[in-house]
Amino acid sequence: MRGPGSTTAIAGGLLVAAAWLAGAVRLPAAYSPVLGVLPELLALLLVVLAWRFRRSRLAIAAAALAVSHLLLQGPLAASLGGHRTASLAALGLLLPVNLGLLVWLRDHPLPLASSLGHLAAVAAQPLLVGALIRVAAGAGGEPLPAASLGLLGSPQVARLAFLMAAVFAALVFAARRSPFEAGLLWALVAAAGAVLGDGELEPRSLLLAAAQLALLAAAVEDSYRLAYHDQLTGLPGRRALDESLERLDGSYVIAMVDVDRFKAFNDRFGHDAGDQALRMVADELTHVGDGGRAFRYGGEEFAVLFTGRDPDRVGPALEQLRAAIEARVFTIRSAERPRKKPKEPPSAGGTEQVTLTVSIGAAGPTVARSRPDDVLRAADAALYRAKRRGRNRVVIDGARTASRSPTASRERKERAQRSMFDDGGTE
Repeated sequence: MRGPGSTTAIAGGLLVAAAWLAGAVRLPAAYSPVLGVLPELLALLLVVLAWRFRRSRLAIAAAALAVSHLLLQGPLAASLGGHRTASLAALGLLLPVNLGLLVWLRDHPLPLASSLGHLAAVAAQPLLVGALIRVAAGAGGEPLPAASLGLLGSPQVARLAFLMAAVFAALVFAARRSPFEAGLLWALVAAAGAVLGDGELEPRSLLLAAAQLALLAAAVEDSYRLAYHDQLTGLPGRRALDESLERLDGSYVIAMVDVDRFKAFNDRFGHDAGDQALRMVADELTHVGDGGRAFRYGGEEFAVLFTGRDPDRVGPALEQLRAAIEARVFTIRSAERPRKKPKEPPSAGGTEQVTLTVSIGAAGPTVARSRPDDVLRAADAALYRAKRRGRNRVVIDGARTASRSPTASRERKERAQRSMFDDGGTE
């Protein structure tokens, strides 16, 4: 499994399995005091992280799990006395509903009034359920059967609620590949085992702690992706490239890729089209051959790192990359064209098909430039030589074979694009 959320999906599954196994073998009683407060301590940590990273959904999920743990074995559970069966059935419905709704919501800064209100509502729900159960039991305080609460106290409905919430979280995770949905999925699985299962309290605490840890794994992965990956293109970012360069040893090649006349493209078609173009280039870069790994360097510039390669060997892969980007065509929607599909076919001029080209410069280490920073500068210098020679070409510093020249058709396309964008610089 690869891609966003995969680390959380694997870690969450392992955490839930480990919690279930530890509960099955009866974890030593010496750990019981720690387990009694562990879900709440983890919830506090998650709320702090949620405040720092502006992730309201993370705080709400952690609070819902922590309050559920209080209802299971804290002072609240003791106060319910003989009505524990009814309270567990009610909790089994409220918890998956609360967690499942988070899939629909968007993240907001935690101090926002709406986020704080949602957090308070989640924390108050078990208290309200407990109050309703005591009121329904009457002054005699006789144990209240779960069936007397109707749907709210039905174990079958609770199981269905957990199942529906988990299936929905899994579908959204498959579509979005978000770490939070992966963590939420495993949190639902662990919470279902804790609330709906039978047995002692310690296994329930273990499962709810595993649910909190699955959310923590999601927060860690999300933070890692923010630090090391570019949000627009999904490629590893500049920081990831810098760390990769520090670990280099032996032969390697660094290639710098720059979109030709991108400023003129942005000025003509707008930044939304520019973002679309960058994502298209990034998509082609992910398929670069010969073991190359692509990075977003900044702006319209990308880097490709080939480890264990020399400049002569990577030439064909870079030429294939250049040609693949040149061959990609995408449609620009005009400002006058309606956003919804019209009943009648659009008139001519409603869209415009455009292509982009890239210039590529590459270099490898030599005796004179043994440091990766020097090789990177040499690759950047080769890139600007490609720009000066007419763009849409590959220039490899130190290669024994000359870089390929554009064909006549490519030269005609270059002239057409130069006329389209009216840009005579070296961008």
